[in-house]
Amino acid sequence: MRAALCLMIAIAMTSAARADSNRDEVWLGGSARALRSASANALTGANLAGTSLGVARDLGLGDDTGLAVWAVASLVTGDADGTMFDTLTTELSSIGVTGGVRVRYQLHRLIAASARVELGGQRIRVALTDRSGASASDHGWGAVASVGAALDVFAVARPPLGLGLRVELGYVVGPSIAITPRAASAGDALRLPMTELALGGVDLRGPTFALSAVGQF
Repeated sequence: MRAALCLMIAIAMTSAARADSNRDEVWLGGSARALRSASANALTGANLAGTSLGVARDLGLGDDTGLAVWAVASLVTGDADGTMFDTLTTELSSIGVTGGVRVRYQLHRLIAASARVELGGQRIRVALTDRSGASASDHGWGAVASVGAALDVFAVARPPLGLGLRVELGYVVGPSIAITPRAASAGDALRLPMTELALGGVDLRGPTFALSAVGQF
C-alpha cells in the first residue's frame, strides 16, 4: 500500500512538472547581418536588415538540471541598398530557410540562455539600375549555415502561455552564389554599357543580431 502511494505521488509530481512547462514556441522580430566579404561590400556598404521568424518544439530530451533540446525551423529575410561605380544603384536581398536544434538552459524561471545550430538554403537577388532607368537583375540559391547564442527574458513563463523577448548574436556562413545580372528588357543597356555584368560569386557571410518577441504554449 505504501509503495503504491509513493508511486502515485511520483506520477503526479512528474505530470505536474510536465504541465508546468510550455513545449511549443513561435517568435517574430527584426534581424541584421553585417556583410564582411569583398563581393558583398562591392554591392553595398550597408548591412542586411529584415525579419526573423520561426517555430520550435521541445523534444523532451532535457534533464533535471534545466537543460532542454528544442527542434527549430527559421525564416530570415534581409535587404540592403547601395551604389557601384558611382553610377549604378544596387539592391541586394536575401531569404534564408533553415532548420536545426537549440539547446536551452534555464537560468531562472523567467530567464533562459541557449545556443542554436541550423542548416538550410538561402536565395539572394541582386538588381542594378543606372541613371537612365535601365535595369538588370539575377538571383540564385545556395546552402547556408547559421549559429547563434541567445538570452530569453520572459514576463510570463507558465502554461498556457509564455511571453518574452529574445536577444541573439550569431553568425551566418555559406558558399558564394554566382550572380550575373541580365537586362530587364531587350531595349535596356546599362551605361557601362553591357547587357550582362558577371559579378562572380556573392558571399553574404557575416555576424548577425536579432531581437524577437517570443511566445510559448
